[in-house]
Amino acid sequence: MFEAVRPSKSAQQIINQIRDAILEGKLSPGQKIASDRELTAKFGVSKQTLREALRALEYLGLVEIRQGAAGGAFVSEVDMDITKANLANFLHFKNISIKDLSEVRRLIEPHAARTAAERISAEDLDLLKKINETSQVSVTQGHSAELSRNEIKFHRIIANTTGNPILILILDFVGNLLEDAKKILQPGPEFSRTVVRAHEDILAAVAAGDAEKSARLMLAHVTDVGQELNQLEMSQKTAEPSSNHD
Repeated sequence: MFEAVRPSKSAQQIINQIRDAILEGKLSPGQKIASDRELTAKFGVSKQTLREALRALEYLGLVEIRQGAAGGAFVSEVDMDITKANLANFLHFKNISIKDLSEVRRLIEPHAARTAAERISAEDLDLLKKINETSQVSVTQGHSAELSRNEIKFHRIIANTTGNPILILILDFVGNLLEDAKKILQPGPEFSRTVVRAHEDILAAVAAGDAEKSARLMLAHVTDVGQELNQLEMSQKTAEPSSNHD
């Protein structure tokens, strides 16, 4: 399954071989890859180089390093938190804008709302109702941080009804970026009241099983949110030179 690596960038070559073996199904979650002795002999590298590669694989979430006599490198399933962290590292250098986030939301979230209207469970409906009730209280009492978390949670629950892990990951990641953006842009109380009203309308359509109306309302909602936050973002960028000049 593995072969000796070239001296140049040997750790990266080990990472690639083990990663490929996992993704191709040659190694299964929970399975021990091999002993350190076997791996160093197979790859033709030192223990230090092997450990460097295994630590990188552990950081990627593909491998778990266990200590003790029965320890070693075991295949693990990558969880969503690690995946989002890796995505965040990549996108950090891409200058993601509110406009970018809004475009993704307009493409995906209406579909999620349509699906929710068709298959949402009674339990998830109750969760959405409780989120909206809590959001109403937060708007009244001015708890902006809690309100922002609930706004994102509302969309996550709707996304989860699709059962599509790719779509769920994308919307969860976009939701995190959006929550971070709100902390910086700090939209006012009227923005929050508008969001809560939109969520109530979407919930009513989903609860009624009206798929097309749910999709239509969701599209209008994420479009409005995107436009409002984009205006705030542009205003802040416009204000930066003058504030630096002062």
